[in-house]
Amino acid sequence: MEDSHKTSLILILLAVVVVMAVGYAAFAQQLNITGTAEITSTWDVHIEEISVASELNQGKNISATVASDKLSVNFQAELVIPSSSVTYNVTVKNSGTIDAKLDSLLFDNSQNEAIKYSYSGIALNDVIESGDTQTFTVTVTFDENYTKDPEVKTGTLTMTLGYVQA
Repeated sequence: MEDSHKTSLILILLAVVVVMAVGYAAFAQQLNITGTAEITSTWDVHIEEISVASELNQGKNISATVASDKLSVNFQAELVIPSSSVTYNVTVKNSGTIDAKLDSLLFDNSQNEAIKYSYSGIALNDVIESGDTQTFTVTVTFDENYTKDPEVKTGTLTMTLGYVQA
């Protein structure tokens, strides 16, 4: 009699397992999710303004022009005596919808070895958030330690900014 109870219990358990398997199979379905997305961001980082902040020791601005790429500036200054300098304020604007990080800052001062440059208020990895501006200074100077009288007393400096998505 005990064997028949064991057999009955085993058959009931097998029946429950079969019912559960059939139930799972009946309710199991493949779920498909489809959709589309559109990116509507804009990238617009550019030099918005350049102004002369100071002209010292007979230094004189000749020109400061933004190149067609809108991220390069050509500075040209007349520097008459050692320590003559012209300082420029440069404003960069992020008119896009994506934050921008300064990835490169290049200067080309190949025209005249008596001319030095310096900058402040900007550094690699600076971030300009969407809609914001950043203003920094660039100074072009006749090197006070330069011992020769240069033939050309004008200095030309090209600055190029490289931004990437922050």
